[in-house]
Amino acid sequence: MATEITTFFDKNPAAVFYAVFALSLLLLKIPYLNNFFKTLNTLFHENGHALAAILLSGEVIEIKLNSNTSGSALTKSQSRFRAALVTFSGYPLAIFAATGLIWLWASGNIRTGFFMLVSLAIINLIFLVRNTFGIFWLITFSVLCYLAAMHFSARLSGLFFLFIGLIGFAEAIISTAGITFLAFSNSKKAGDMSILAKLTGLPSQLWAIITLAIVLLTAYYCFINFFPPPMQLFALQGV
Repeated sequence: MATEITTFFDKNPAAVFYAVFALSLLLLKIPYLNNFFKTLNTLFHENGHALAAILLSGEVIEIKLNSNTSGSALTKSQSRFRAALVTFSGYPLAIFAATGLIWLWASGNIRTGFFMLVSLAIINLIFLVRNTFGIFWLITFSVLCYLAAMHFSARLSGLFFLFIGLIGFAEAIISTAGITFLAFSNSKKAGDMSILAKLTGLPSQLWAIITLAIVLLTAYYCFINFFPPPMQLFALQGV
């Protein structure tokens, strides 16, 4: 039976991809373990704020990664307009980063992807993150990526990298949908959308719609270009 399953997946790469995708969605529902992997999206989100601040000649003071998957990036900007751009950057940069991981997987640059993830974690560990959980997570995640890149088999390493990328991809969409719902149901507690409303005078609902549109368009681009066509699941089985 095990041999038959292995043979099936060897002949059906699309099935492998969607099996990993299903596993990543399932893991997002498992208490405690899900928060560990969801924190990757938090890392991307907060570093999106930090990158925007740096590019706009601002200052990044500190990033926090919390055990409940929330986070914060304390930055300084030279104007309200620049502060608004820094605030806006979190959700789009998170989906861009996750799409980048899936692109690296699709192009076969798995080890490069692991190197980039570990480098990002180390930069945050040295310069930005100071809270206890954040430090613990960055060290643990870096070690896990290093082991996957250097000591796993090529197949297992690739599957684990795809797993990480798909979790980041799914969580980027889910978190954006969640903040959009908050913007309409409780706009004063809608995180970045509430801050954008204060900085610009435009309603948080508008910012949420713009952010959601960018995230969904990016997700659609990723799906069209890097996800195996779902019909392959049937074609390779002779259906």
